Amino acid sequence: MLAALRVELAKFYRHRATYAGFLLLAAMSGLVVYGAAKDARGHERRAKAQIQASLGGDFIVAGKIMTAAFVPRAILFAKLPVYVFVASLVAMAAGGAVASECSSGTLRSLLTRPVRRSYVVLAKWLVNAGHAVSLTLFLGAAGLGLGYLFLGGGDLVWIDMRGNDAFRIVPELQAVRELACAYLLQGLSMIAVASIALCISCAVGRGATAAGVTVAFLLLSGMVAVLPFESLEKIQPYLLTTHMSAFEHVLDKSPDWAEVRRAALWVGGYALAGLLGALAILNRREIQC
Repeated sequence: MLAALRVELAKFYRHRATYAGFLLLAAMSGLVVYGAAKDARGHERRAKAQIQASLGGDFIVAGKIMTAAFVPRAILFAKLPVYVFVASLVAMAAGGAVASECSSGTLRSLLTRPVRRSYVVLAKWLVNAGHAVSLTLFLGAAGLGLGYLFLGGGDLVWIDMRGNDAFRIVPELQAVRELACAYLLQGLSMIAVASIALCISCAVGRGATAAGVTVAFLLLSGMVAVLPFESLEKIQPYLLTTHMSAFEHVLDKSPDWAEVRRAALWVGGYALAGLLGALAILNRREIQC
């Protein structure tokens, strides 16, 4: 097993495309920081006006609002960077883990050696799971680091657009801890995405097909989760994207930890199902390529 893991790690991190994802995420974080720095005065003016309106006219709001912690918080709030961009990078990597090697003949030559297929699948899953978590954490770390570089430190002041709280002022260290927890949980979501892509990769012959089907599954799941139809509400609690969204509640003023734990169990179940599916498919599949 350890030998198979070393082989997969060497193959995975030998490709330049592996590092391209990190560069793209760094560029995305840079764009968010650039926009925040350019619009800092306007955003702070609007935010202070909204906070003062919620507190009443007898209060004067002063101080710095646009800080480093705002950047990773805004990235999570936007959802697109994690739910689409990171998920697509994870799906492309895991989707090609088996299918691409099958089409190139690498997998067949590997399986001629005295190594169990289950060890190969587990090694690929571990490598892609680690890659999924590292991409997610890197996105948050890049946003926070660039935020400190161009915006400076300070407490996180966040106006809740969902209406749960008018606004939150979170001490800097607490904000960093909450953001780290939120990004770690989103990393678990990306492990589930990697597991699904790996499972599909074991069943199809092309990595692009596996990645495309995985992304299509996520988009369909996300669409069903927000459609206001009673007939679809019955299946919404079972969707992966429903529970991915629940992890955002870690950043609420009073998090519903029971809901967060339930979401973590569902996402973990998706990850386990994907892994078991990949094991079952590859163990029964005849490698003819």
